[in-house]
Amino acid sequence: MQSDKPKIILRNEPKLSAHEVDDNLNKMRLEFVPHIQKFVAEHELFQNEEEVGIEFAHKGVGSVIAIIDTRANKWVLKIPRSKTFSAGEGQFLQVWARAGVTVPQVFETGELHGSLYTLMQFIAAPTLDTRYSYQELLSNGVFTEMGKTLRLMHCESVDGYGFVVDGKPEFETVEEWLVGSDMKNRFDYIHKHNLLAGVEGELVKALDIIKQHAKTSRSTYCHDDFGPPNIFATNPITVFDTNPRYNSGYYDLGKVKFFNIAFNGSKESLSQLLNGYFGDDVCDDKVLQAYTFLTFCSKCPYWHKSGREQELEKVKEYFSQNQM
Repeated sequence: MQSDKPKIILRNEPKLSAHEVDDNLNKMRLEFVPHIQKFVAEHELFQNEEEVGIEFAHKGVGSVIAIIDTRANKWVLKIPRSKTFSAGEGQFLQVWARAGVTVPQVFETGELHGSLYTLMQFIAAPTLDTRYSYQELLSNGVFTEMGKTLRLMHCESVDGYGFVVDGKPEFETVEEWLVGSDMKNRFDYIHKHNLLAGVEGELVKALDIIKQHAKTSRSTYCHDDFGPPNIFATNPITVFDTNPRYNSGYYDLGKVKFFNIAFNGSKESLSQLLNGYFGDDVCDDKVLQAYTFLTFCSKCPYWHKSGREQELEKVKEYFSQNQM
């Protein structure tokens, strides 16, 4: 008797990280291969296909990403490493689409082998960082467009902070978020390994500034990894690959500034993005610096575990010379 299921062809294998800190994610990536094959074989989208291909994306460190292809179409199946990390991606993409931001169309969200997934449109375009040189991004005003786009993404206000839990913010207040398990684990690791030696006082200042800012400002839908590698070079640009967080818009801006510092970005690129974001409004430089330092704290544990002490010291030197 002939099977009515399509033949599933694996185009490649998931890419595994060489860092010991990623061992659990490596195990997950391998474990999910048969579950993704079964998902595709049984999904109604592919029941009329003879063959369906599955190719695992080799970029990104926080998710399993499978590109599903048929003769006529392609889809992206994204499964984050945990139920908290990237939970709510489909929800956030839909909020941004309503605001006028170009994002991949979300077809379906659900749960696969105990993990959340998002099935979405495949965008046949390179990312900004592969399509253009850094100088081209500057001269073409792409950073300004990115700033304007990020402002649109932040136009809807919410009350609450942290991960997405059942479609809502994990915490009601910024104080609760800062002492919640995710941030507490990061701070505990930092203190245990003395990673802020010489700039410990900057953390106290940053936390105070963030708490004061929250008294007069609401939070919004943050991307948490907004930059050229996670934006397709379309017209207009297409934003994807979010790690959904509820927080101040400065949370995203602080991460942008942090990576600008860590990876030798030019002052002009950051200035373009901030000008695009704020327009005629004024950027609160103290709040931006506070969230930039908080991003540094968030990155410290992973960078330390994966042997990136040089980057850590470089950013720490910046904060020692540019105190709040």
